[in-house]
Amino acid sequence: MAVTFSHRGVCISDLAASKRFYTEALDFAEVIDYGVMDGPDMAQTTDIPGIRLHPVMLQHRDGPRLELLHFEAPPAFGPRERRSTLQYGLVHLSFYVDDIDVSAERIRAAGGHVHEETRGHYPEGRTTMLYCTDPDGVRIELMHSEGVAGRFSHSGICVDSIEASLPYFQALGFEPAENYVLDGGYEWLAKVNEVPGIKLRAQMIRDGEGNTIELLKVFDPPCFGQRERRKLNQLGLTHLAFWVDDVDAVAAELAARGGSWAEQTRVVMPGIELYHGADPDGVRIELMRAIR
Repeated sequence: MAVTFSHRGVCISDLAASKRFYTEALDFAEVIDYGVMDGPDMAQTTDIPGIRLHPVMLQHRDGPRLELLHFEAPPAFGPRERRSTLQYGLVHLSFYVDDIDVSAERIRAAGGHVHEETRGHYPEGRTTMLYCTDPDGVRIELMHSEGVAGRFSHSGICVDSIEASLPYFQALGFEPAENYVLDGGYEWLAKVNEVPGIKLRAQMIRDGEGNTIELLKVFDPPCFGQRERRKLNQLGLTHLAFWVDDVDAVAAELAARGGSWAEQTRVVMPGIELYHGADPDGVRIELMRAIR
């Protein structure tokens, strides 16, 4: 049962604006423009009737891929504001940078927003952190740490239970890595997250290719929000996608570890089989099998 992480997805309101932002501010490059995709198979796998979708794949200089999803029909919906780090689901994209002020200025110049009030200093790691947002409000975490070169770091998920989420992602090839328990009511942490008194655990998990996900468990205050699959045309981070060699085997294993599947989304199209489900906290998971 082979599983390979493919990409992260983000629903956007303006394709040109988002391409400019991610290429000019964050060192991605366009690698595939799929053109407009529609028809009954696309409507079925996305669970969106009448869909006209224009996806574009970007790749970071370090390798990770980000799929921009621009919906011509039906239009994307939802607030274009940063989600709370207390809200279940996909939270942010995180980058180490060589100079946090230079990177923040690049974000401003490329159409993003810098939230200077979130700047905080993690004394143990000698790390400065600052939240910014893309043109649609997706959280972009900038981190500067002495001796750490600029690179893509990870994406974050707010979870109800790390113990429940970890076995699920182990079935997708991820294993526990660094673990940070920050339950002392630190002022700097409250400032970064804009949550007074926040106490949390950040469990990093990593696959064999170096792809990293942060499982974020907040102890206090309580988390909130739905733990169900978001619609793909809801603005913001949308899904995690994986290449697999056996859709049935991987789907069954993930279901046994707390995941769920939407049977109606499974389709076989020319060259590819697609199936959509969710992790224990409702994060959309897309399985893809290449057909030759």
